[in-house]
Amino acid sequence: MITPEAIAEKAKRIFPKAVGAWLSEEFDAFFPHRIPANLSLAKDHATAIEQVDRLRQSSKEVTGRGYTVCYESRRSRTYGLNQFPIAILLDSMDDLVHLAGCKSQWEALQKAAATLRRRKPELWPWLVQGSHWKTLLEVADVLDGLLDIVDYFQSHPRPDCFARELPLAVSTKLLESHRRRLATWLDIVLPPHTIDHRYGYDAFEPRYGLRYARPHFLLRTLDDQLQSELGLPFDELSLPAESLARLPVADVRILIVENKVNLLSLPKMKRGIALGGLGAGVTQLADVGWLHENPLLYWGDLDAEGFVILDRLRQSLPHVTSVLMDRSILEQFQDLATAGTGAQKKELAHLNAEERACYEVVCQTNRRIEQEHLPMELLVSAQD
Repeated sequence: MITPEAIAEKAKRIFPKAVGAWLSEEFDAFFPHRIPANLSLAKDHATAIEQVDRLRQSSKEVTGRGYTVCYESRRSRTYGLNQFPIAILLDSMDDLVHLAGCKSQWEALQKAAATLRRRKPELWPWLVQGSHWKTLLEVADVLDGLLDIVDYFQSHPRPDCFARELPLAVSTKLLESHRRRLATWLDIVLPPHTIDHRYGYDAFEPRYGLRYARPHFLLRTLDDQLQSELGLPFDELSLPAESLARLPVADVRILIVENKVNLLSLPKMKRGIALGGLGAGVTQLADVGWLHENPLLYWGDLDAEGFVILDRLRQSLPHVTSVLMDRSILEQFQDLATAGTGAQKKELAHLNAEERACYEVVCQTNRRIEQEHLPMELLVSAQD
């Protein structure tokens, strides 16, 4: 026989389904809602009487709210003529909310949903999908401020200012704390041409036209004559991507390395330029035109992350060639290997067969060889 405590636990699991029915305007069909329950009686007569009485004492019949017990009058050889419980029902959302102990959550959701429907009805289809109502609850306390931001972007697409310069009476940190949620909503309400789809949600500012502190990329010229041609006062400097793009680079060989230390250790190379210390930021170099027009090499760590970066880089710069990132290097210098991060293997569509084979090995064995541990002479000989 099910207990009142078990019924309350089941009610908590039913609550999300009821919310879904409410959002989909199928509320009337949801109630009364039957709670699956084992209503078989104990064989011992006294125990059975105690079970049924306990079930009744906690029911809506006695307490005025919660679950309703449906009975059937029948004669039993064991119990004689009696009222037997045959079903447990929830008659209304109020009963369910009381039983599940989620009154405050339900009231907050009703208020937030009403606000969303009134201010941004175009977001309602998003709300009724899946468990998005839980996301709405998470931001219920700041919902009006978030919708103020959405309003501003609709009125001023791609505003070309810093996030903290938006002329809104909201906390300056609100946008920064809720970028992913805002990005989801902006993708729904903004015209497609106002969104730069080259950037993902993790690059909120360029995706939606805000200014931001541009990341700087470390550059080294590996040839003194080339440095003079480019008019650079130093052989090592850092610039944002748009400034790099203005350099008159031509007829060069470009090497991108993962680690800053390796960049600083590179030997002189005829008509060589190196970029380094970029990590996953390599994809932001896609707009540098001369990277598309010259031979391009990538040298990363021999680990899962190194191949992920190579795959990302090749999505925007498909002609990039990897160097010292194959199984022969992995096997030759296996004494330098350390444990990797345990990253799970992903589908990297932009690796060639040799790179993919090496990637699978480092994932399976959780190995890493950091590029700075390899002899620099290997790099020189690999380019000859």
